[in-house]
Amino acid sequence: MIIYIEFGGHYIINKDDKQSITWYIRSSSKLPENFTGFYNTVYPNALSNNSWDLVRDTFSSSKTTRKECPCSQTANLLFPVLDIKNKNTFDIFWVTRYIEHRYTQKECLNFNFSNFDFLENRKGTEQISQSLFNKQTKALKPIEMGEILALYENPVKNNRNRNPEQAKSRAKYFCDLYSENLNK
Repeated sequence: MIIYIEFGGHYIINKDDKQSITWYIRSSSKLPENFTGFYNTVYPNALSNNSWDLVRDTFSSSKTTRKECPCSQTANLLFPVLDIKNKNTFDIFWVTRYIEHRYTQKECLNFNFSNFDFLENRKGTEQISQSLFNKQTKALKPIEMGEILALYENPVKNNRNRNPEQAKSRAKYFCDLYSENLNK
């Protein structure tokens, strides 16, 4: 049973879907090191954990979020477009495990941020960075990366044009969390 759970994704995903997953992940633009470092500090060990860690942490703590496993997020984004017959709730985990066997958490994080729609015709970190701060992503300060994470968390609720106080407080929260985790 454990072997099937671990490698089941290989059998439920057809050849065309495997090629699509590869194309989507490999064609994503790479995030600069400052941004991946910020993300990994805000969500400690997100780039070294996997879906098994997410499952374990979910059962042991109610504060665990899917953001702590980028490959799990990638599977959730890609799952609706995959041609899997008789989809059920376990299939998403099998797809996640398939992705984790072939790609790193960092590659999944690149995919997630490259394809995320931040609304207002801004897709990906480079577009949102240029739109909000008129800078490249690699030149952002922690508070600015915090604002991007806030938008990634909820682009409607944490939008500086629609809800400036909420956006500011959420960006500050991520910046403070970054500083706190950096000093541990």
